Amino acid sequence: DYHEAVTSFRRSLKLDSKHPACHYNLANSLMELHQHEEAIHHYMQAITLKADHIPALTNLADAWEQTGKPERALEIFNYLVQLDPDNALAHFNLGNFQLRQNQHIEAAAHYQKTLELDDTFVDAYFNISWILMRVGAHGDALMWIEKGLAVDPDHESLQELRQQVEALSSPGSEDAD
Repeated sequence: DYHEAVTSFRRSLKLDSKHPACHYNLANSLMELHQHEEAIHHYMQAITLKADHIPALTNLADAWEQTGKPERALEIFNYLVQLDPDNALAHFNLGNFQLRQNQHIEAAAHYQKTLELDDTFVDAYFNISWILMRVGAHGDALMWIEKGLAVDPDHESLQELRQQVEALSSPGSEDAD
């Protein structure tokens, strides 16, 4: 229960307010309870105590986005990519943010960078495929789906997306290539 977790983490912080992991975990619990402003405060505390606390930075960016401040979220996601340009997850997270902002071209570029850094990152194949499906590039979408399924043949979301794209590109479909 997140209420109990909040109580426990607050109790721990009374004993040691300089523990970044405790601030981080409290913030995560507060986010689950939709107490965004207080969560943001505790993510900031975690980062103040440990400037390279990557999970706190990432979750702070998510919190900013959820509270209607996407420009602050973008700053942090960009910072995370600059901090570690060879981190596939940082590029993937920036791509996800851009996808949620309807910046599909920019998102796809970060998903491709994710795959350059880690060609086993199956969710990046899925996201590229989904973007391509949405713009009607069904053949290209199927190519990326097959690449992802070559890495993880049991990836259910990719299998389902393949069925959707095949249905859209079949003869007689309004959206066929």
